[in-house]
Amino acid sequence: LPKISSVVSTPLPPPTPETRIAAIYPSGPTVPSNLLRMYVEFSGPMGTRGGQDYITIADGNGGEIPGALLPLDTDLWNSDRTRFTVLFDPGRVKRGILPNRAMGRPLRPGMTFTIAVKRAWPDAHGKPLASDFRKDYTVGPPVERALATSDWRVGAPGAGSRDPVVVTFGAPMDRGLAQRALTVVRGEAAVGGEV
Repeated sequence: LPKISSVVSTPLPPPTPETRIAAIYPSGPTVPSNLLRMYVEFSGPMGTRGGQDYITIADGNGGEIPGALLPLDTDLWNSDRTRFTVLFDPGRVKRGILPNRAMGRPLRPGMTFTIAVKRAWPDAHGKPLASDFRKDYTVGPPVERALATSDWRVGAPGAGSRDPVVVTFGAPMDRGLAQRALTVVRGEAAVGGEV
């Protein structure tokens, strides 16, 4: 019998949309000088690499602020890898600790800074982000006052409606903490929903 040969290739996987930065929190233009955490939210799941090589904090002149971020060997992702926590060095942020006494806080009232995220950060498919991302902030005074739930206002939904419960805080809140800590309960059971 004559030999018959053919070249077969597997089909390409369907294209995936480019992952982009969906938001960076805090969302406002001013942050306190004792800011401890920021959050980078993505439009889709990211890969296994952390942000240490892809995130920089630069001062108003464009120079990286030395020692601003805490170098970690662990990743600070949410469960679906769409939110990364950027952690400022707590030793520098919190008063009275040796790094704070020696170097001061990385953010000082009146200064401006930029958080920059490099496009090269690979998503869950190994592809880079859609683009570089930058967000500018102005630094305000530290927030030293403890949270006061008495400042919060809770707007209950109408009976039998699907309207949301609206909580108005007396000051900006840590987004990640609020998402994890706030729940709505009926009796002893949590009511399903999204913060």
